[in-house]
Amino acid sequence: VQFRGLFALINLVIPVNKNRNGDGSSISSHVYQLSRLTILAMKNFHTNKSILNRGCLVLRNLSLNPAFVSILAKTPGCIDMLLHCRSVCPRDALVQRSAKTIMILIQRVTDNDAIKISNLAGSIGYVGRANLNRPGPK
Repeated sequence: VQFRGLFALINLVIPVNKNRNGDGSSISSHVYQLSRLTILAMKNFHTNKSILNRGCLVLRNLSLNPAFVSILAKTPGCIDMLLHCRSVCPRDALVQRSAKTIMILIQRVTDNDAIKISNLAGSIGYVGRANLNRPGPK
């Protein structure tokens, strides 16, 4: 059942070509749940290489939409499962390539978020340091 479900999701989550009057918005409100359930199936069948292969492909197809990469980054267990897949399926080129690509995309998103947070924290920190130099009330 898990294999057939993942197999069906592989094609469902491919971003729709914009020339066909679509942008993948039909699944956009369900991406977090789709990724969470995919990872759950992969965890429940963590020794089944076919499930891991199909699950990686579902996650890879989700990551084809840049807006969905940040959702994958926030999905609990995503990175851990991708690392698990790479270690369990060392000879499966599809798993290796998919997992590596997803992790690179997630790293880019989190690096960009960290830069934004750092810039924000830097400006807040500057104000905080300025306030530390002021004498307090006595």
